[in-house]
Amino acid sequence: TIKRFNYKLLNSILDKFKIIAFTHKTNDLSEIGSLHIEENALCERLAHLKNNLKIDELCYLSTCNRVEFLLATTSVINHDFLLKFFRAFNPLWTTEECSRAAEKADIYEEETALQHLFRVASSVDSMVVGEREIITQVRNAYEKCREMGLTGDLLRMIIKATIETAKDVYTNTQIANKPVSVVSLAYRRLKDLNVQMDARFLI
Repeated sequence: TIKRFNYKLLNSILDKFKIIAFTHKTNDLSEIGSLHIEENALCERLAHLKNNLKIDELCYLSTCNRVEFLLATTSVINHDFLLKFFRAFNPLWTTEECSRAAEKADIYEEETALQHLFRVASSVDSMVVGEREIITQVRNAYEKCREMGLTGDLLRMIIKATIETAKDVYTNTQIANKPVSVVSLAYRRLKDLNVQMDARFLI
């Protein structure tokens, strides 16, 4: 799908597009959880982060097994930038915690960032490949950040292309023919273990 994307437009917008990502593939869920922002603090913290780092546009995606920051910035995403980024993200973190976050972050830039986002929204990068919830989560994350005044034209065009690509994948491939979720997989495993149907669980 990326090959069908307008390359003239692609080259004009992607030089500023970068992603700082934390996913289940490289991080413990507890580490990902430490990057979650409560709803009532979302606007204040993201606005502070955007202004402090002089980021042109910012979108924050947080799910149960990933946290990703979509940025429009001319800044070089190096270790020094990441340390400043995480100090602004959570002023209560120690230098050690900021350094650990900087080391654990996956960085994507330009076309690689776009390809990564396409894979995320299409569930190819999900813990359970083929789950449909992620496309809604991506759209909702963008809409929240747009309403908070954190995004602009670059992220608008990128999210539009991402949603269209994900829909194309779900429609024209068999990726979601047998929709599953983490819950359904757990249920199947419990059945395999012959757990009684009336057993009670505390989670």
